[in-house]
Amino acid sequence: MSAVKRRYIPNLTRQMAVAETNYHRLQRLLGDLKQLTSLQVTLQHEQVTPNTQLHIKVIERFNYTTTLEIQLGSGSNWWHKPLHVRLYHDVRMAEVVKSADYRQYRGSYGYPNDQGLVADEKAQLNSYLALLLKQAVQHGTHLQRQAQEVA
Repeated sequence: MSAVKRRYIPNLTRQMAVAETNYHRLQRLLGDLKQLTSLQVTLQHEQVTPNTQLHIKVIERFNYTTTLEIQLGSGSNWWHKPLHVRLYHDVRMAEVVKSADYRQYRGSYGYPNDQGLVADEKAQLNSYLALLLKQAVQHGTHLQRQAQEVA
């Protein structure tokens, strides 16, 4: 008897819950987005030395969306590469839309594929963002905000 591999079916309920959580954690960190251009958060943890910096920069700002670049520290590992995160203010959700290699992510991928992506690549990146923001909210200190001047 041969085993039939089931096709990946996105769990939209879970993905929407993660996107809502990400939005609310970003709102908690960023505060008023109208004038903010960047934010730097120092992540401190008892067992981690030295401290790590989380850099958040506003890339685009429109009436209903804002796009951020979020980067954890610096280095060549995948977790140091910046993520582009879009905030949808009307539905209060935030999701990863691109990574440092400027790849736009689809909802799911066939597996195996030529890019070496897993079927739920976008969902995993959004879950990673959720963990990162949870750490920033719980252990973040020394917030350095930069705002644009209002003329």
